Amino acid sequence: MNARRASKYHPALAALHWVLAFFIGASLAFGFLVLQKVPNTEPRKLDMLEWHMGLGMAIFAAMLVRLVVRWRTAKPSPAGVGTSASARAAGWAQLAFYVLVFGMVATGYATGLIARLNDIVFARNGAPLPASFDAYPTFRAHGVTATVLAILVALHVLAALWHWLVRRDGVMRRMGFGGRRLE
Repeated sequence: MNARRASKYHPALAALHWVLAFFIGASLAFGFLVLQKVPNTEPRKLDMLEWHMGLGMAIFAAMLVRLVVRWRTAKPSPAGVGTSASARAAGWAQLAFYVLVFGMVATGYATGLIARLNDIVFARNGAPLPASFDAYPTFRAHGVTATVLAILVALHVLAALWHWLVRRDGVMRRMGFGGRRLE
């Protein structure tokens, strides 16, 4: 791990943050608003699952890269705004994001394995989708994890907006681009 400090996060980490924000938001929205509503008997469900599963794999790869970049680059000192309790909450939220996103990937992958979705969705072997995924405990865990992650994302966005619009304390600049200095 790099012990040096920086004025803001590495540009690669900032880029990964925003790419992952888009990917995770899109995947959650697609899962909640589209996939849940389309029965497994609909032929278009295969294309939808292919997109959703592919995006899940991209999220997993980007999260692995993010971990490596975070480990190898200097990070800023704690923001030093708010109370010590809010700083601890921010740290726990950061850890929760990693746990929940990797949990989403793991439960999605496990559901795919148990339901043989790789053969059905990607190889298009002609086998039908299961009538419902609800019978799979991994799918139920995927849904619960998605709900908790969506709540955490909403709280994160609200906290970011609070720092930006109410506190105006510059916390948002830490995840922006340009003007990075090593200390």
